[in-house]
Amino acid sequence: MPPRAASCILGLVALSLVGCRNGARPGQTVHDPSTSSAAPFPPEVVAVCDTVAGLWRVTGRGSVRVVDTTVRVLSDSQPQRGCAVVAAAPQGVDSARWSRLYWTRSDARGWSDLSVFDADGPDGNNRTRQRGNTRCQIDFTQDGGDDSDSTYIPSPAIGEFTHCWLRVS
Repeated sequence: MPPRAASCILGLVALSLVGCRNGARPGQTVHDPSTSSAAPFPPEVVAVCDTVAGLWRVTGRGSVRVVDTTVRVLSDSQPQRGCAVVAAAPQGVDSARWSRLYWTRSDARGWSDLSVFDADGPDGNNRTRQRGNTRCQIDFTQDGGDDSDSTYIPSPAIGEFTHCWLRVS
C-alpha cells in the first residue's frame, strides 16, 4: 500500500459522513434540531463518543473530531443516526498510549462484541460492539504494508472512526 493510503482511507471514511455539524467545542457532541426531526441522542450514546474522543485527545498524537451524523453500518439494513468520532494519528500511537484508548478495553467497560459483523484485513479492521441498546461500529485503519516489496516500510499512521447510535428493536 502506498505511504499515504492509510490517510486516504480515513479521508474516505470521513467523507462518507452525512450531516456533520460545525460549532461544537472540542470534546462536545452537538445536536442541531434544525437539521433533523429526530430527538436528541440519549446521554449514554453521547457519553461514549465524548469518552472515546477524550481518550484519543489525551494521546497528544493526532486530530480528533466529534460530529453528529448518519452512517450505513454493517449490523443494520438502514443508515443509523448517531454521533461519530474521527481520530487520525499520522505518527501513530505508542503502546502505552494505545493501551489507554477506549476500545482496547471494551469488554472491561461492559461491551459485547457482535463478531458476526467483524472484519479484518492487513489495512485495518471493523468491529461492532453493543452495551444495552447502544451500538458502536469501530473502523480502524493502518498501513498494512506491501507483501510484494520486502523493502517497503509501512507508515506509522493510524486512524479510527467510531460511530455510536441507539439501537431500536
